[in-house]
Amino acid sequence: MINHHKHTPIYLALFLAFITCCRVLWIQHGWITNDSILYFEMARHFAMGDPHPFEGYSWGFYPALIACLHTISGLGLQASANLLIVVFFMLLVWGLMRMVSIAGGNDWTQFYAVVLLLSSGYIVGDILPMASRDLGYWAMMVHAVNQLILFYQQGRWQQALYWQMFALLATLFRIEGAIQWLVLPLAGFFISHPASSRLKRLVAPYSLLFVGSLIAPVVSLAMHMTLEDLGRVKELFTGFRDIEMNFTRDITHRVDNMRDTVIGEPFQEYAWFSFLLVYFAITTLKCLSVAGWGPILLAYAEKHSIKKSMQPAAYQVLLFWLFVSWVIGCLITFKVNLLSARYVALFGFVLIVFASFALHKLMHHQKATMPLLKKLLIVVIALILLAGFISNIKAKDAGFYYEIDAVAYVKSRLPAGQQALYSSAKQRFYADVPYDSREDYAWDDLAERIADGRMQQYSYIVVKFDDTPEEHTKLKAFQQQLVGFQLDKTFYGHKQKKQLLVFKRVG
Repeated sequence: MINHHKHTPIYLALFLAFITCCRVLWIQHGWITNDSILYFEMARHFAMGDPHPFEGYSWGFYPALIACLHTISGLGLQASANLLIVVFFMLLVWGLMRMVSIAGGNDWTQFYAVVLLLSSGYIVGDILPMASRDLGYWAMMVHAVNQLILFYQQGRWQQALYWQMFALLATLFRIEGAIQWLVLPLAGFFISHPASSRLKRLVAPYSLLFVGSLIAPVVSLAMHMTLEDLGRVKELFTGFRDIEMNFTRDITHRVDNMRDTVIGEPFQEYAWFSFLLVYFAITTLKCLSVAGWGPILLAYAEKHSIKKSMQPAAYQVLLFWLFVSWVIGCLITFKVNLLSARYVALFGFVLIVFASFALHKLMHHQKATMPLLKKLLIVVIALILLAGFISNIKAKDAGFYYEIDAVAYVKSRLPAGQQALYSSAKQRFYADVPYDSREDYAWDDLAERIADGRMQQYSYIVVKFDDTPEEHTKLKAFQQQLVGFQLDKTFYGHKQKKQLLVFKRVG
């Protein structure tokens, strides 16, 4: 008979994760991103039986999931997406706990991993409601790596197949999953194993890929497919060329500017070194901070004991995964000259696993013999985690909902049969107006609507405004052109840096 009381920490962790996820979704009040608008519109087309790429976006697995759940359950598109967020998040939590267990952690170590995750201000507090596609990718990738670790521990073909199946599912969410699939099994070179099984352990994790590579040419010839027909899969073949083109067209120009206007004589020859150092540093800081500073402090403080506490194969695979995640972050940075922290979130999950072992070591150490410095570290870590968790679950300030509030204000005052113009895509979504791209209307577009008379059909106009000198100039020109309207109300965003101006028709 299973002793459920023995596994209380696991049940408590799962319950806490579920409640926290629901709470974070609740306090967001339906807040979305512009990308979500595209996914919802694609899902609507899928639900109507139109499977074609929408606005050039052909990676439709996640919108198809929304459409499927919407059709089966009868829930709205956004409600279906929120339900998927809860499912993906719980799969991620379960996978993270499983990873700790496979690496040699007990129930309390798994509990600490969940606590570290729930206190992450970025992953849980900021992007949980907006990253449902990313959550699916993270969850599948964590479960895939679990199977890869088990394969290196036990050497079963079944685990090698599961690793590839989960990696394939992850790729259906984000194309970066294919890079993980191609590179992560190279960890087998660093794991000691009997010579008789060396070939198996290097080949088995690629078995489905080998089969696919044999079938793909036949399929492409039979269907007369070209590289352009592969959608975003072609990025796997053109990625390095895109990076090279970015170096040629953009990065070289930036380095020249840095050499001439920033560094100057006599250090101009170090321009490339300085630029590359900055780009690598940005990626590194993004990786280290994505899970919060608690895991970093714990992993550093117990860096020697972590390796001794973990199963060797798990430790080596996870360490290699850290490196791969960092390299992918660098490649993205050099390809598009920006890097969202969510693209390196997998780095943060590995840090959380390492930190959970460190926290277990500290929490279950004999307090009488513990050095004072480590006692102070426990206090600092506890304060960081508590502050992070409270920040994640507390209600947002009023500025967070300013676009939602502005739309509610206009809709409550809009006369029956009259229309309102919303300048941002999110406002149009909140107001349930027909889809009109996921881009905000530019000032030039608004001026064009004034010039051709289209603006006169609206009773209210809601304009998004950034508090900058350039935007002030454009707003002044807009108000001079806008005849028959007066400013009715202003809604302020976070720290009043963003504003929504509500203009009402007069007369």
